[in-house]
Amino acid sequence: MNSFLALQDQDLAAFNGERRAGVRKRVERELRTAEFIASIVELFGPVMADTLSALSGGQGIGADETYRTFSASEDDDPLGEPPTVPTGPG
Repeated sequence: MNSFLALQDQDLAAFNGERRAGVRKRVERELRTAEFIASIVELFGPVMADTLSALSGGQGIGADETYRTFSASEDDDPLGEPPTVPTGPG
């Protein structure tokens, strides 16, 4: 067997063992970092754009003044009974 083919086989065997796990961990870590940065941009990007727009003299997005509450029809209790207040000390 050619020594170069043997070296290639050894390299593939080493990659399938330890290096494969190391590469996988590194890629997963980088993906988690990218997802974290993307979620921060997704959450705070519109707020920062609105703030910069308001600071530059534009009109910002109006705040939602209505507060959402549960109504009796949206209660997820299957029995339809209101929750009981615990009785006892405390």
